[in-house]
Amino acid sequence: MKRVLYFDCVAGISGDMTLGALIHLGADADRLRAELGKLGVSGFSLTPSKAQVNGITGVNLDVRIDGAPARAGAPYVHTHAHGGFDHSHDGNHAHDHGHAHTHDHTHAADERADRAPDEHRSFKSICALIENSGLNDNVKKISISVFRVIAEAEAAVHDIPVPDVVFHEVGALDSIVDIVGAAVCVDMLGADEILCSPVHDGSGFIHCRHGLIPVPVPAVMEMLKGSGISIVGEDVPTEMVTPTGFGILKGLGARCTRLPEMEVLGVGYGFGKRDTGRFNALRVLLGTLAE
Repeated sequence: MKRVLYFDCVAGISGDMTLGALIHLGADADRLRAELGKLGVSGFSLTPSKAQVNGITGVNLDVRIDGAPARAGAPYVHTHAHGGFDHSHDGNHAHDHGHAHTHDHTHAADERADRAPDEHRSFKSICALIENSGLNDNVKKISISVFRVIAEAEAAVHDIPVPDVVFHEVGALDSIVDIVGAAVCVDMLGADEILCSPVHDGSGFIHCRHGLIPVPVPAVMEMLKGSGISIVGEDVPTEMVTPTGFGILKGLGARCTRLPEMEVLGVGYGFGKRDTGRFNALRVLLGTLAE
């Protein structure tokens, strides 16, 4: 039997939605923190909190960076201890996809001289950070693959060489945690193959430092090329698919397909934090297929 993970992206996908769903599916949060510690960087905390939306239980994943404000768009929640997680109940059912980012995440190397070291990291430095860590080879391979597909997309969008890509939103510490964390969780769950549904994204425009950009955002559109993953537009006036989220799918080599005939072993829900007017969660299934 082949062990598979199926990413059901009818509400889009982001980095922390992915991590939340994989933790809810069974990836151990304490072991995840220990593995992230092998990166040799500090200054972050990772808190998975059980939450209920529309009566469905899942995980809201919060990554906090020391000295940085909480991610914008987070809902009002009240929290209390519950079974090893913080159990949070969302007061307004408002959920957001991952980071409250502004899509100013790539720059040429000479633009970062006045930036803090953790705010901008080059693709090369991120690869070195991962390669020099104590993570296992499979986690390293997945993590670098994800960063590579994002770097290639950003290089194409901004018309710069891949080595000159310097990450901001994706290269910031919280997003390194999302991407490497997702790699750790996928490795932990032991899937032989990654499958996904078509990804659903919103419409309209979002703000970035250079002005308004269309949704789906250019980096996601670039990554769609050659991925074999289909996209579906929804009448939701905001971004539903982030570069980090789609980069994880493409970097994992996900094969886009309808839900196949499979024995389901587990289901995980990872909530976002923005009110999209509909159920906002990434659902991930763990199951087995006949060879």
